[in-house]
Amino acid sequence: MKRVLLTVVAVMLVASAGIAAYRSGWLAKYLPFSAAVSEAQIVEISTRGPGMRRQPMDALQLPVPRTFEMTHVDPTHFAVALGKDPARIFEFVRDQIAYEVYTGCLRGPRGTLMAMAGNSVDRAALLASMLQHAGHRVRYVRGSLPEREAKELVTSMWADRPQVAEPKVGGEPAPALKAALDTLAAGVKRDYTLIRDHLKRANLTIPRESAPSLDSLVKEAQAHYWVQWWKDGTWVDVDPSFADATPGRKYAPVAETSDALPAALFHRVSIRVRVEEYAILLTGNAQGTPTSRDILSYTAKAADLSGVDLFLSHQPENWKGPATSLQEAISSAIESTGRVKPVLVVGPEQLVTGEPFRQKPPTGAGIGSITDLLGGAGTRKPVPVATAETIEFDFIPPGGRKETVVRQIFDVVGKARRAARQNLTADEVRERTEAQSSFDVTQAVYDLFFTTGRVDAVHLLNVAEDSPPTEGEGPDIRAALLRINITLAAGSDGLMARGGQPDRAVILFYPDSPRVQIAEASVAAGTGRLSLDLRRSEVRAVTPGPSEDVFDERIVRGVVEGALERSLMEYLMELAPERDREVVMSTSLVFERARAEGVPTLLLKPGGPDLSTNTTEESRAMVREELGRGFWVVVPERQIVLGSGKRLAWWRIDPRVGKTTAVTDEGLYGAMGYSLQKKTIKGKVRVVAKLYEIAADGTRTLAHPPWYFAIRPPGWRGVNELAEFVATMLRIGIPRVPPR
Repeated sequence: MKRVLLTVVAVMLVASAGIAAYRSGWLAKYLPFSAAVSEAQIVEISTRGPGMRRQPMDALQLPVPRTFEMTHVDPTHFAVALGKDPARIFEFVRDQIAYEVYTGCLRGPRGTLMAMAGNSVDRAALLASMLQHAGHRVRYVRGSLPEREAKELVTSMWADRPQVAEPKVGGEPAPALKAALDTLAAGVKRDYTLIRDHLKRANLTIPRESAPSLDSLVKEAQAHYWVQWWKDGTWVDVDPSFADATPGRKYAPVAETSDALPAALFHRVSIRVRVEEYAILLTGNAQGTPTSRDILSYTAKAADLSGVDLFLSHQPENWKGPATSLQEAISSAIESTGRVKPVLVVGPEQLVTGEPFRQKPPTGAGIGSITDLLGGAGTRKPVPVATAETIEFDFIPPGGRKETVVRQIFDVVGKARRAARQNLTADEVRERTEAQSSFDVTQAVYDLFFTTGRVDAVHLLNVAEDSPPTEGEGPDIRAALLRINITLAAGSDGLMARGGQPDRAVILFYPDSPRVQIAEASVAAGTGRLSLDLRRSEVRAVTPGPSEDVFDERIVRGVVEGALERSLMEYLMELAPERDREVVMSTSLVFERARAEGVPTLLLKPGGPDLSTNTTEESRAMVREELGRGFWVVVPERQIVLGSGKRLAWWRIDPRVGKTTAVTDEGLYGAMGYSLQKKTIKGKVRVVAKLYEIAADGTRTLAHPPWYFAIRPPGWRGVNELAEFVATMLRIGIPRVPPR
């Protein structure tokens, strides 16, 4: 057994090419710190774990093109690239796929391949999938790993591994890219220092148990899984958990075998679309009582959603498929009932349709609506009208407690009115839902991007270039939103895989439960917008050193994510014409403007002073809600002028663990840009983006509604530009701030 006695230091690796870039000049200010050796913390770190002999991924000749959407990251294609050879497949998983400790089956075969890491369950799932696609029979084995081997697996997470993904930076970056990276660096330094100083003045006591102990991680790792391969009439153990592993060798006694992993092992995700409704008449002003109902639901294993985007739109109640001509569009309008239904597209194939609801009182337009009125809807019978819609996500770990995360789609009531517990009257429902400024759900789409592990940027190297667009066709908005989500995930994961301060311990970040990002394209009041939302970005932080260091590093990670969202959005929006462009709304920008204008910032705590009256009632209600949940908030004392309006944003800090989140006054955990201009549609409507292929049973293709084709999407950059954004950013790193 080969072990190396290493001093645990904070490591933010800089590849040799990065050092060369540093010497070239302007990149120097972005380089991560160089860690000094400390005598204070010593731990044995094993180099015997898996993933120690990584090779460049482009050395594999995949049977499909490498795409920025990562469609090539599939065990089937990798099995083919390895010649369907069991020995090569085993060596690939042993040498390329690192170990990370967490419970249950989270990532599955594709998610483990995408992250290039997994626990014993997910690494076994990847190996089994590749062997099965190579035509071999396998089964799963469960056992209890001896403590000695489990500790080696866990401590191998901190070992240095070969750096095979060395993005090529060709001289000076493009001006837009350089500006985005300048913004990222400045934002991280400014806002992290601000938050840290506020917490110091507040004499915050950092909890000592901010991260799991090494002993608890070792105990988790003892629940061990591997694979057996049916070879020549005999079951052969194939366990690639250690660098010296060979077929036929196992590391734990066999406790149980099974043809499939037990259902209880899997993490699960449930998605609901939910509406709140008031039943009202078309006249009168009765006090209403709202009711709520689920109108769409979908549940899946987290492993099946790894790296998958779910595309949510709203279609007319009687929607039967895409309109391909003006005549069909008119016919659809005549048959309209005034109600719409959510439609969720899962991956490239699965279609989930929800129940209809009404966003506005009936008007009598369209045959369907007239039928409602003739039946007394709104005159003799109250009509349910939606006043709010949300997407709710339940994250359910194996044997653990469910966590629910909510993303608002629209809410005409508002936080302040809800906090006051005052229901709307019928007049208010009609007035608010019929207002020109009310949000039309049929003019919005949402790309829900799920990840279960890090998105390793190695898969974005040498991807195929964009094909020239077909003449007369517009952009594929779903593909564009997915690319933006992937860029953000790969950039954030790459920047913050490892952290820590000089002379302290290495801190590793990786997901141990599902995450979801939401990219939105919509039109509201004639103006389009593009938004990014890290709705759930939870990651595990582990260190063999002082656990209180994790608290500080979680603040750094949150600030990096907030600054990165802004930088990416500004990089995208730079392509929009000046006449269509407004500023990108983000927490990072609000704090930049606040500093430039000399606006003081406040640290608000539960039970302390309220937000200044120089802010809106809605913002104050939102901040009170944050404080009521036990969070602390760093916020400017007044609104900041951005573009044509006044806005507010804040940093939300969990004082128990240090998790920090950028929050805007629209409730987004991200950034938003405005640059689209809606136009009147005339003539033939073209279907330019197929989201659901026509199946053998005649299932129709889901297409974008007509408004998509009359807007100029902001910053639909090609794969080369997005790959360069990720590559340059990861090569440069982030600036480090002196420790407390």
